[in-house]
Amino acid sequence: MRWKNTPEDDATQAALARALALVLIPGLVFVFGVIYLVFPRHAPTPQSWANGTYRNACCAPLTLRDGLMSTGSDTARYTVADGKRGAYIQIDRGIRVSRGHVVFGGNAVNVFFNRNSEAMPAMDEAYALHLTGLDDMNDYVFEKVEAR
Repeated sequence: MRWKNTPEDDATQAALARALALVLIPGLVFVFGVIYLVFPRHAPTPQSWANGTYRNACCAPLTLRDGLMSTGSDTARYTVADGKRGAYIQIDRGIRVSRGHVVFGGNAVNVFFNRNSEAMPAMDEAYALHLTGLDDMNDYVFEKVEAR
């Protein structure tokens, strides 16, 4: 059999709930404020991070400059983004290597940099760009030879 609460018990429980709210809410605000101030915010990788000329023996050099990728007379727009495997660029039309030429178009719109290990590579500098061959599915590594 359960005992009924008296009015004094109900008043005590209500007072305890108010006291906890008065302590708990400011305490949580303080803790989350400290966490917000202590942990650094993530700054996105700037577009200029990828700027430079990249070469591979198979093809004409690729030039990346502030959101514009060009090879020969063909150009495409790109944006730099961050992912699980490091920085990459998203190209508006796609890009592949076909018969010794870089070809814009297709569905390969993400091009990764610096795949030198399974661990997340250092984001200090872009030094290699990886394209996939349309005909042979090989990984073509374009190394940075000139920064702009």
